[in-house]
Amino acid sequence: MKSSLLKYGVVLGIAAVGLMYYAGLSLKQAGHDRNWPQTESIDLGNGIQMEFVLLNPGSFTMGSSLYAGEGDEAPEHRVAITEPFYLGKYEVTQQQWESLMGNNPSRFKGERHPVDSVSWDDAQRFLFKLQEKTGRKLTLPTEAQWEFAARAGTSTPWSFGSDEAKLGDYAWYGENSGDATHPVGEKKPNAWGLYDMYGNVQEWCLDWYAAPYPQGEVADPQGPRSGDSRVLRGGAWGDDFTMVRSAYRNAAGADARTPGIGFRVVMAID
Repeated sequence: MKSSLLKYGVVLGIAAVGLMYYAGLSLKQAGHDRNWPQTESIDLGNGIQMEFVLLNPGSFTMGSSLYAGEGDEAPEHRVAITEPFYLGKYEVTQQQWESLMGNNPSRFKGERHPVDSVSWDDAQRFLFKLQEKTGRKLTLPTEAQWEFAARAGTSTPWSFGSDEAKLGDYAWYGENSGDATHPVGEKKPNAWGLYDMYGNVQEWCLDWYAAPYPQGEVADPQGPRSGDSRVLRGGAWGDDFTMVRSAYRNAAGADARTPGIGFRVVMAID
């Protein structure tokens, strides 16, 4: 009986993967057919805008086996992102934060610097106000959406390849930051037009943190149902190159506020 059930499960699994693949292609084609704008922006008032980049559906290998000491990046597994979405071109800035929240909690002050020292819970309050103001559906990226965006179609440690020497062209991190954040958008973007995916501040994701990853192929994973901490991605201004990669994972309690933590926004397509 166990053998039969296993065989039946394998058949169902193969069918599910096939459906996932074709659903992804269908949605991707639908996204192109609708001709969504490649960029969008929303008005926060007083001439302050938040800019977004369209990301079309696709699949990628999530995680890494590169650094044996980072076991929470395993196992590598295929992930399908089946719906298009808009992701913030930049990390949320202090100017954007202050325009909605009326305060600035950041240690490193500057209108165009990323807001820092904000908890996951703080980010949720910001997103609630942003939704009220704009009428758009806004959230944090899932961990899978974040890595999909950071990789920008690549399977190398960084979106620009495997050469650590080039990291300084794309990121503010321990080697070049001067132990502080910098204005967003000063480094090179990745191939999908997203800035500061590495370094400057770590970015909150929607998911609860858990390790290791589940086995097998998945579509649009949302992370575990509960946990003790939320996922952080991208590394920060004080981190070394091993922590400023597409697959690197970190986590903290939802109430954690440090000068190395900020976030960027997902805008769902209605």
